[in-house]
Amino acid sequence: MGVEKPLIEKFEDTPFVKSGQDIVDENFYYAVFNDKWPVCDGHLLFVPKENNIKHLTMALEATVEHGDKLRNEGKIDGYHFGMNMGGSAGQTVMWPHIHFIPRHYDDCEGFPGSVRLAHRNGHGAKYYMEHPDFKDEYIKIHKEHSTIKGFSE
Repeated sequence: MGVEKPLIEKFEDTPFVKSGQDIVDENFYYAVFNDKWPVCDGHLLFVPKENNIKHLTMALEATVEHGDKLRNEGKIDGYHFGMNMGGSAGQTVMWPHIHFIPRHYDDCEGFPGSVRLAHRNGHGAKYYMEHPDFKDEYIKIHKEHSTIKGFSE
């Protein structure tokens, strides 16, 4: 069992602020930073300025609004957003922050990077394509992907 890093107590003590990362956008509730190690162009961090539900909710709302705006403008096809909570989930900065990752239909080889493919021994596409209760419905919904490398392997 790993040892959990201690929580950061104030926004000002986060590495985003302490390292002087450029702020892309901000208001009273949150600041938006470019991710220091981005997965792709446009990978942003929406960081609440206080560790409470109100500030986190405002940051989450801004994340979704940003993604919807980019989709409506035709700049992206979709997006992921999420948080790593705890060291076992990959959290390295122990202050809440929401990752925004833009997606495009052709941005990866094989089946688009779904959260169902994120866990090494998790229930990925193959599991659902072979599951007696879900197989027919899953294949019907995803038939256009069923021959793509990575979807059924």
